[in-house]
Amino acid sequence: MNAAVTAALSANLKTLKLSHIANELEVSLRQARESGLDYAEFLLQLTEHELQVRSENRQKRRIKEAKFPLLKTFEGFDLEVARDLDKRLIKELCSGQYIKEHRNVIFLGRSGTGNYAKCLLM
Repeated sequence: MNAAVTAALSANLKTLKLSHIANELEVSLRQARESGLDYAEFLLQLTEHELQVRSENRQKRRIKEAKFPLLKTFEGFDLEVARDLDKRLIKELCSGQYIKEHRNVIFLGRSGTGNYAKCLLM
């Protein structure tokens, strides 16, 4: 692809607000040529990357807008501190399947201590 076509394509992508595809266009074109991707596979790869980046940015924006004083994740949760918790159940919660199943999660314990005596998945 010549430079004029690449420049026009990049401008069109930016106009369409596909900035991540536009930023990675040269690299993506080179990789597609080297791996012999057909047009549909190439477009699929580009759009999947765009969607992934947008999803990550959306998550970062929501966390920032929430103004959490401290960000805590399940990955950072020390299971050894809460020995009474069912580790299998906590790992099941990490999968997020309970959200899709519209189930409730209840942590029981002394208020304000951060120590939970029990975790119930209902």
